[in-house]
Amino acid sequence: MSTLAQLRTRIRVLLMDTGAAIWDNDTVDESLRRALDAYSQVVPLDMETVVTLPGDGWEIALNALTGLLSVIRVYWPYDSSADPDDQEANRARRWRLWWDDAQPVLELKTEADEMPETDDEVRVWYTKRQTVQDLDSASATTIPTRHETGLILGAAAQAALSRAVDLVETAGTDMFQIVLLGTWARAKEREFAAFLRAVGQELSQSGAPFEETWQLDKWDRIY
Repeated sequence: MSTLAQLRTRIRVLLMDTGAAIWDNDTVDESLRRALDAYSQVVPLDMETVVTLPGDGWEIALNALTGLLSVIRVYWPYDSSADPDDQEANRARRWRLWWDDAQPVLELKTEADEMPETDDEVRVWYTKRQTVQDLDSASATTIPTRHETGLILGAAAQAALSRAVDLVETAGTDMFQIVLLGTWARAKEREFAAFLRAVGQELSQSGAPFEETWQLDKWDRIY
């Protein structure tokens, strides 16, 4: 899996800027972040952790889970020291994830309204943003190698669009040059969008989630 430096090189090759004369590292890195965010919405990184509760209650703070996007399964009560065959039956039936002042909070609905207590362990399966080694201090690249080319398309499109904006603000620039660059960038954006759709269709062939989440009611809206 490629590091940030390796992905920068590939992005610049696609942009025909191998000498880094046009796109600096900050611009390339920001373009890569935008593409990575879009990719993570379609292909988030699956994670699992055990949260030890600091107090009683059905609401559990998840602010320690950096880059959290969603919660996909919850298990309570859980004993991290016990064998899998010795775990109690899962009594967490439904949950929802909401944000309190930009901090994630998990709200549980349990059997018979049993309240989780201090020092209880809750096992949480969740998704988070994908990472690239050395980008924003990430220690590893989590993107499958087969998807890196698609990510590079998205990053190059964003970098080209940024360059087009910069040229518009520069006096004396050939407008035809700007139009050509913008057209190329939009074409790469469409290729990136097609890549994301293909990946999404591939993932949609999996089964249904293990657990139910809160049911939608008349106050909810699907965007």
